[in-house]
Amino acid sequence: MKKLILFRHGKSLWDTGVSDFDRDLSFIGIERTHKSAKELVDRIDFDIDVWYSSPALRAKRTAELTSEYFTKKPEIILDETLYTFSFFDLLKFIKNLNNSTNSAMFFGHNEAYTELINRMGDKYLKNLPTSGVAILEFDVKNWNEIEKGRLSEIIKPKEL
Repeated sequence: MKKLILFRHGKSLWDTGVSDFDRDLSFIGIERTHKSAKELVDRIDFDIDVWYSSPALRAKRTAELTSEYFTKKPEIILDETLYTFSFFDLLKFIKNLNNSTNSAMFFGHNEAYTELINRMGDKYLKNLPTSGVAILEFDVKNWNEIEKGRLSEIIKPKEL
């Protein structure tokens, strides 16, 4: 069984005169990330083997805030390939994960996240909101074998 946790970055600041890559989280983004991270810890009953994040500031900060809720502090691996809005790029990265990894958490961006959930999961989701979390489970031994999985959890911070 392979478990994939997709944590969309928190709501970011606009109108700050910085590039898309360098946009930070807004106050609301920080607040909602805390809510989702706490809820995630309460809902899962497994350790997360590896954490990956887009190096964009808003994704990296979302990962750092989330790590505060875990007793075992993770190493957050930043990978430039994950600064993507493409489902295909994200799926390619996931299918190349080491098979000794049974669970992986990703911090990144839409449209890639919502599209991955809809193409690879068993339920339709109109949109994974900022600071939203989805957990997909795949009954396979190798990451490159993932196809249709099961959307086992969805966390929407506005509903908490």
